[in-house]
Amino acid sequence: MEQLPGSPGFDAGTYGQSFADIYDAWYPADHSTQAAVDYLSLLASEVLSESVSAESVLAGAGPRPRILELGVGTGRLALPLALAGNQIHGMDSSAAMLEQLQKKPGAANIKLVLSDVADPAAWPEGPFELVVAAFNLLFNLSQEAAQAALFGSAAQALGPNGRFVVEAFIPAPLDVNERRLAVREVSAASVVLIATDATAATGEVIGQHIELRDGEPVRLRPWKIRVATPTQIDALAATAGLELQHRHADWIGTEFDPHGTAHVSVYRKALS
Repeated sequence: MEQLPGSPGFDAGTYGQSFADIYDAWYPADHSTQAAVDYLSLLASEVLSESVSAESVLAGAGPRPRILELGVGTGRLALPLALAGNQIHGMDSSAAMLEQLQKKPGAANIKLVLSDVADPAAWPEGPFELVVAAFNLLFNLSQEAAQAALFGSAAQALGPNGRFVVEAFIPAPLDVNERRLAVREVSAASVVLIATDATAATGEVIGQHIELRDGEPVRLRPWKIRVATPTQIDALAATAGLELQHRHADWIGTEFDPHGTAHVSVYRKALS
């Protein structure tokens, strides 16, 4: 993996290498997972029906919607999306994450690509009804240029009516550089701490999950992200020729709150 500029010890696969063995335990599927699957499946079908007979799509007689998930990880979204009848392609820069996915039932139904999503040459051939960057995947690209490249590649991969769906948290204002230490978990046998070092000028945050377990060596789980506000994300989209179609606070369509905690944003190619 290519090392990130100015980030010794970090590359595109760092996050997956750090968390693959505990990802499903720490971040299990929940009610929002099924809501995301329902939302994306319906949206993909609607997009496909704009190009072919809506009746054939709804009846299951026509082509199946093609969805590309970026940062597919261990398959939390991809597996149920495939089970729902979609053609799923998944990209991830972590071999360790994809190994976990490939152990699960239904994994053979997903076409996987091991590569950095910021590399335009590595993307599978479109067109896709949907390209999806969920669970803060966008922020895992810790350089602005990489995030911009992702939007450019998404625009190229979409069909004429396709949509690019981005789920991300809304970062708190970062006016000065900050270093913080927080507690994630305390139990009788373990303590998990989170140390972060944030740079205000760039939005970059270097972090470590520090895992302390009785009788075991200290385990460090490093990661690096670059946060962006919804307005900054919209600017990346506009540069790639995409425009915001709609934005909600979550997968069930709750009204977006700019002072809230998260957003699900849907982009399409700008109408000329």
